[in-house]
Amino acid sequence: MTGRRHRQHRRQLASINRQPSASESISRHPGDKRVVNMSFPTFDTQTSFTWHPTRRTHLLHAGVAAFLLVISPVSANVPLTAPALLVTALSLACLPLASRLPAAGAAASLAIAWFTASSPYDLGTVALLLPWGLCIMLLGRGLRHDMIYVLAFATALIHFSHASAWSQGLLQTLIIGVPCVVIGEVVRHHRLQASAAEQERRHKLDQQRRLVVSELHDTVVRDLSHAVMIAEQARLADPHNARLNQELAAIITPVRTAVEQLRRSLKAMSAAEGDDSLLLLAASPPPPLTDTIRTVRETLAHRDAHLTTHGTDLLDNPGIGPGVRQQLVRIIAELINNAAKYTPPSSTATLTIETDNDTIECMCTNPIDPDQPTSTATSSQLGLIQAQQRIESLGGSLHVTHTNDRWTTIFSIPLQPTSPMPID
Repeated sequence: MTGRRHRQHRRQLASINRQPSASESISRHPGDKRVVNMSFPTFDTQTSFTWHPTRRTHLLHAGVAAFLLVISPVSANVPLTAPALLVTALSLACLPLASRLPAAGAAASLAIAWFTASSPYDLGTVALLLPWGLCIMLLGRGLRHDMIYVLAFATALIHFSHASAWSQGLLQTLIIGVPCVVIGEVVRHHRLQASAAEQERRHKLDQQRRLVVSELHDTVVRDLSHAVMIAEQARLADPHNARLNQELAAIITPVRTAVEQLRRSLKAMSAAEGDDSLLLLAASPPPPLTDTIRTVRETLAHRDAHLTTHGTDLLDNPGIGPGVRQQLVRIIAELINNAAKYTPPSSTATLTIETDNDTIECMCTNPIDPDQPTSTATSSQLGLIQAQQRIESLGGSLHVTHTNDRWTTIFSIPLQPTSPMPID
């Protein structure tokens, strides 16, 4: 069986005979099975900000332009003539153009407005009013004030230069132009306030995080280190007392390990966001996978059960970063330890790992005894939940299938980082 057929077989196995169970809540975690790094717009509250709309927003502007074109003969008194409809359509096309290319859209809108005002024919009022609408949109997007006010000033000049009287141009500017600019500034102001509040919130959270790191380092780490030092001194003070030294060693070793783990966690909390080293430092290095496999096999041997593995050497792929590899080892260790709990006597659990240089896939399956009761003391499902969180943090997905006689867990993780999903 080829690798592709093998993967298809595993997917079919995961999709059939699905039964509602406690594990189902894991695969149906709130939200999507794949956690996406949402990237919110960031604003510079010191000067100005720029909101970068998504493709959805561009399509929305295009839809608004099409809607205005349809209702323009009624709402804007656009004559039902070919020149008037053509000019109106070209003018409204500047709305999605300005959404994508603000400078080009503003310049095209001004040119069409000037042509409309200079034409001896009645071409409607949409082309004359659209630049004011662009002022609202571009001010709300946080573009430079000088660019937007040049647009507003040029639009006002068009009204003044082509009006029958200067008072008419002034009236048009005061009634239409000034309110549009004011609305745009209000939208801009509220966006800046919201951005400043969000940055302040993040700053306070960062301060709290750093305070927790400092407090833990100055209290817990210090006290534990002091306890280890005292125990070492007591052992050196009486080196011939074998029993005392053995008891002290039983205390020193786990406490020293706890201090090391805590220090690594504190270092991870202080690391920069998005740094790959965060995955590496998030916890102490796990035991080698070979040691975990050997321990599981020894546990299963007491019940005359077995664990077979395929493809564990693929974890040495250079395309897998050290932080990702560490998380993979923890995930796989959790899965095979979970399989060791429920594999009945005289049966075999299987671990299979495959990769195609873009994605690494793993399947852990084991038979189960349908008559064996499940105790909350031995199965809290926290391990699977934590495994799912680790998988999703790496951009992967986890699928759990629980039938009457078999438990199958399949996960896949991309070897390349996934792009964040933009939002409006």
